[in-house]
Amino acid sequence: MKLFASSWLVWPWHSRAVLVVLAAMAWLLWVAISPASLQELDERSTDYLWRITASETPERRIIVVDIDDASLAQIGPWPWPREVIAQLTRKLDHQGVGLKLFDIVFTDERSGSIELSHALAARDGDSPSVLAQVFALRNESQLRLGALAGAVAGVGCQTPSVPAQGFIANAYGLHDRVGHITPTLDRDGAVRQIPGFVCSDEHIYPSLTLAGLAALDQPALAPPRAPALFPIAGIGPWQPAWQLPSPILPGTLIGMDAQGQIRIPYGIARSAWTSISAVDVLHDRVPANTLNGAWVIVGASAFGLADAVPTALGGAVSGAEVHAQLLAAMLDNAVPYTPRAAGWLQFGYVLLVLVCLLMLVARRPLRERRAVVLLPVAAAAFALLGFTLHAAALLHANWFVGWSSAALAICLVGGTLAVGEHARSLFEKGRLYRNLSSYVPSPVAEKIALTEPTSEIEARRSDVTVLVADLQNFSRYCEALPPEDAARVLHRFFSTAATIIQAHGGVVEEMVGDNLLAVFNGPLACENHPFKALTVARELQLRCSEELPNTAGIGLEPLSISVGLESGMALIGSFGPARRRVHTVLGQTVTIALRLQGLTADLAYPVLVGQSAAERIGLLGEQSDLALKPLGSFLLPGLKQPCKIFTLRTLLQTGGMAEQSTLRYLNQQHKNIVT
Repeated sequence: MKLFASSWLVWPWHSRAVLVVLAAMAWLLWVAISPASLQELDERSTDYLWRITASETPERRIIVVDIDDASLAQIGPWPWPREVIAQLTRKLDHQGVGLKLFDIVFTDERSGSIELSHALAARDGDSPSVLAQVFALRNESQLRLGALAGAVAGVGCQTPSVPAQGFIANAYGLHDRVGHITPTLDRDGAVRQIPGFVCSDEHIYPSLTLAGLAALDQPALAPPRAPALFPIAGIGPWQPAWQLPSPILPGTLIGMDAQGQIRIPYGIARSAWTSISAVDVLHDRVPANTLNGAWVIVGASAFGLADAVPTALGGAVSGAEVHAQLLAAMLDNAVPYTPRAAGWLQFGYVLLVLVCLLMLVARRPLRERRAVVLLPVAAAAFALLGFTLHAAALLHANWFVGWSSAALAICLVGGTLAVGEHARSLFEKGRLYRNLSSYVPSPVAEKIALTEPTSEIEARRSDVTVLVADLQNFSRYCEALPPEDAARVLHRFFSTAATIIQAHGGVVEEMVGDNLLAVFNGPLACENHPFKALTVARELQLRCSEELPNTAGIGLEPLSISVGLESGMALIGSFGPARRRVHTVLGQTVTIALRLQGLTADLAYPVLVGQSAAERIGLLGEQSDLALKPLGSFLLPGLKQPCKIFTLRTLLQTGGMAEQSTLRYLNQQHKNIVT
């Protein structure tokens, strides 16, 4: 992971390309595993679109004659006698109806069929009647009942059509004008498409609405001519896979997909339809001129007839309303279709959004944590824009382009890039924090990273132990040897000293020149901090001294480690303007520690401990190998009051050179005071 993040910082666009490829692979996997889920999202969102945009303008051109519960209550239970249906047909003709579509199948031979047949054909020239038949399209039945009729003459099953396995048709010879009412049910059971043609026994049979248009175009007694219903393949990218010229509206095309399905638009609200009860027609209770010139669909909405299907506008809609919606759309040239270039349109939109997201990624503010949120938000916004474009194309150009596939790709790309950029931001901030913590204490680095810069003093008082360590004779070493050698010595000293200090709970505050300042119980809590600081001082002497180079061969004084430490109150914090601040430790405790370290050269003791630290160590030192011994009272430079100084009892031999040097220093101080 670190390798990937590091490569991202060096080659960010390569890494982003990898993420885009990963998003594309995830999209392909989704499409392969669950393609129906995207199609269902397209359909359900379009259902919502139909519901919120359906026209409330009353529809008078197409009227539903409803065999409702009131009709069954007055006329009798279904099926009605054929004479009643014949009477209903004649009543509609008398009202001046222009076209009669029956969403009803009369399967059996019974009395009154001849009368019904005559009634259906009586006004075929100016008010044709079209019956219905149903096909089994999904192998749900092999039943063949009745006699098929209404096949398109001279056109075989090579045209786009859905194969049928069984059918329920009307009684033989009842009527020649017939159209199928077989819907295509989606996974949720809703009716959104209907096959334009169904193939059975090498003949194709049109839908009820297409058969009705063909009946208006070719009266029964007219001389024979080319078929009124003949689909042609779409050519241009904006045309459907197949298109059917409208038989009665020149220049109007009805689009079909590659499987011959016609999409049903639900552009008219249910409240806008004019529905007349069949019993009112039979009893002449229809207002005058209501049906004159109208196209009528005779269907059933009575509860017991089970002719209700779920659609975009309702969960239980009469099948007659489905055909009415499609017929109205054919009149308005508003039948939606999927253009041949629909896939390329979605692909082009995804590419355009990808460019926008990558441009957004390239902006510097995205390196801030809050700005990384822009990527998924932008991806979601572009996905919703895709739905908006799909809606606009459907409502204004009758294009059903779809949007969910493109939206999924956009969301995957946006999410993947957001995760990658967030990881990059975290890694970059982590690297900055690690680099910062190598210059200032880790707790301080964390605080700096999480707060805004300020010009105010940010400091607090703490009871601490300050340790100051220095390389003695290092300046002469630097003068005699190349700077690279001096740098290696200093690097080794600082590395070893920092490791020892951190292992005992201390924090290195400063590394300046050949001097190191550490604090115990400062930014990090540390129990018994005077004792631990003294332990560190002893380890610095033992370990760092072993690592220092031997300077005897080059005629220089030996390098050595000198340490001064003191305990007491100190001020720890950040100071200076917001554009350039410094973190340090201030107070008399720091001053004493610095003066003690400077005094080590005069006293020849490498470790000097202040009075306050020595008093706190007390018995702890006596019970370990860190016992202290007093060296006397000294007036340190810059201070007004003398203070007692201590050193490690076991670090140097009693009566040795260090003690002799200390006595000489004290005598000299005494003479200066007397003088």
